[in-house]
Amino acid sequence: MDVERVCERVRGAAAAFSGLDVTSLDAAGVRRLLGELRTVRSGTAQLEVALTARAAELHAAGAGENPVDLLTGVGSMPQRRAQQVIRHAELLRRMPTLSAALRAGKVTDDHVDVLASARRRLDPGLRGELDGLDAELTRAASRRTPDELALHPRFVVRRLEAAESRDLDLRRRRACRLSKHVDPASGMYKLSGTFDPETGARIFSAIDITADSLRQHPRGLLPGDDPNDPLATEPEFLAAHALARLVTHGHAAPHPGVPEVIVLVDQDTMAHGDHEATVAEYHDGTPANVDTIARLCCEAILTTVIVSSNGTVPLAVGRSRRTATREQRRALRAVHRTCAIDGCQTPFDWCQIHHIHDWNNGGLTDLDNLAPLCHRHHHQVHEGGWALRLNATDRTLTLMRPDGATYRTMRPPGLRPDAA
Repeated sequence: MDVERVCERVRGAAAAFSGLDVTSLDAAGVRRLLGELRTVRSGTAQLEVALTARAAELHAAGAGENPVDLLTGVGSMPQRRAQQVIRHAELLRRMPTLSAALRAGKVTDDHVDVLASARRRLDPGLRGELDGLDAELTRAASRRTPDELALHPRFVVRRLEAAESRDLDLRRRRACRLSKHVDPASGMYKLSGTFDPETGARIFSAIDITADSLRQHPRGLLPGDDPNDPLATEPEFLAAHALARLVTHGHAAPHPGVPEVIVLVDQDTMAHGDHEATVAEYHDGTPANVDTIARLCCEAILTTVIVSSNGTVPLAVGRSRRTATREQRRALRAVHRTCAIDGCQTPFDWCQIHHIHDWNNGGLTDLDNLAPLCHRHHHQVHEGGWALRLNATDRTLTLMRPDGATYRTMRPPGLRPDAA
């Protein structure tokens, strides 16, 4: 191979890009060029990963630099990005079907990153089994956007971990930690904790219940006692005071009773055990052990949330109150794991419940008029002029630009597992 000739072609391509004038492009031209750039990015990513793989081979043979040093040095990459590229190269070496799909343009570097990240988080002893699902994962990646694909490995990992679920539960419970310190620079007290899913769900539930109560009556919490202070609706502010209320008020604390632990599980799994389409997870998508769910059911006050296959939950409050009830939030949480806008990964518990038809204009506090929105998308709808339309039959949500044109339509995943 003539290295100088190849390098000259790369320099020529870079020079061609830098010389392009896009100021005269119309909307169609911008759209088309962005599509072409996707192909270029895919090709660049493939070349980058291939060079990294070759560098690793040479280094192993004692004939080249450490790939990390090479990428951060000559490649001028941040350390984190260099490690990411190395993980991509390792994944593609182990998954030839995925590698072929990347070369063919059927998947992108972002798809590879989702799967490489899932593999890195997986127990090392199970990574070989994940590699063996090369064809299945490639097929899933080719049918989804990277954001949509991010949910799929959770179900795959849960399936792989099923045989080791008891050991996994034990490891998680042994890994519970809580650290606390005072930041000398700010004088603020800081907590950081790691909890197994069951313990974490109980803690989160107690905080959520108390925060909901504080949200209804925030007076006395707010600095300056201003009833219009936006802090009154800030989730993190309310959660901090909810935790403080729970642990510092002694017998005067508004104890929530038995903490609510919400799990999503299909009837067939509870009756017959794991199957190909099993859904068994905590409300935020964290995989749950079926045996643990069965134990929780033995000691729980059960609340059934019935969700039809199209994701409809018939609960209504009308105009008797403005904010969503606890029951409605529970039902919405069963349908929406995150912000209702497709691709947004903000967890449900950090979203605000939005009235599709504005309350101030006669909108009802009914499920067919409610959807969870993160702060950014809530602001985009209220102040940015965007609009939402919700189909009450199947909860298809339509997002429209300020000019009225449809931008995107989407549906929540509900209780259905991510199909392969």
